[in-house]
Amino acid sequence: MTDGNFELELIQWVRLGVLILCFGGAAWLDHKTRRVSNEWWWAWAKPALFLLCLELLILEASWMIWLTASAAVAFASTALIGRPSLDDIMHGSIVDILVTVWYFASGVGLVMGAMEYAPTLLDYFDANVYMDTSASTTESALLWGQMVIMGIVLVFFEMAWRFRMLHGGADAKAMMLATLLLPSWNGASFPLNTSSETFSTSMPPALSLLIWAGLAFLVLPFVMIVRNGSAGDLMPLSMSWHASRMTLSEIPNKHVWLLEEIIDKPDGTRGVTRRMRPVRGSRAETDVGAVLEELAAEGLEKAWVTAKHPFLLFVFPAILPLVLLGDPIVWIFGLF
Repeated sequence: MTDGNFELELIQWVRLGVLILCFGGAAWLDHKTRRVSNEWWWAWAKPALFLLCLELLILEASWMIWLTASAAVAFASTALIGRPSLDDIMHGSIVDILVTVWYFASGVGLVMGAMEYAPTLLDYFDANVYMDTSASTTESALLWGQMVIMGIVLVFFEMAWRFRMLHGGADAKAMMLATLLLPSWNGASFPLNTSSETFSTSMPPALSLLIWAGLAFLVLPFVMIVRNGSAGDLMPLSMSWHASRMTLSEIPNKHVWLLEEIIDKPDGTRGVTRRMRPVRGSRAETDVGAVLEELAAEGLEKAWVTAKHPFLLFVFPAILPLVLLGDPIVWIFGLF
């Protein structure tokens, strides 16, 4: 395998540029329409895969490493093309047959790579074992391990979506694309602290990006309190840190959840009830127009709502601390 430090650094910067352009546009679409089409992810997956192939070419990866990377890409592809079905294969669907052959070949490469490189990796990370292997063999094993980790991260995002840790399909697809664009820190001249010790303890870049995006959510309550305070809606504080008051006529045209509605109280009277968080399947979600009419009949001009914040609006700016500071966990512990 060749060194190719300059080439790898250039690839990482190009990857970063693609990530910024892709996520910037996706965040805008998600903000305006609350939807990012599959065509968008298809378009940006092409440069991501091209750059991944270019990296493997520069590093002179073996066929087993290529097929291991292919296995990770095959798993990610199911988010866009779905999985082949036995019925379609039996009915002679060319696409399903080709995809199945792709899965099988990639699986063979993954298994063969594990047999070839897993022992070397185990010895590499065991300080008590003397390694009688060449540098090129060790580099190949580490590269194969990076492809395996890339696949594991993709599985993590798939499970995060299925278990509702990521609520939108676009969120999961975005993080999968980030995984393909930045599979590792290998060759990167960012973050500012680029010591090998830091990289050896850092999480994969896509997971670091996810954590930075999550940390951005912590700033939101302070923004809401300042915004509501300037509008004179600071009280009750239990609502103003995460919600805002909006004119009833504006609510149907905004991407918000209504937090107030009219209910029958235990004493037989009807009145306004206010919730801290939206309730799935409630009338405030399924019949917004009728609820707004009832609120207006009670003399209300405004109601408390909470915005449907697109996750991509937090992921996109999280690219900046990723580039400047790297893995948030390593950086935070580094402060102490």
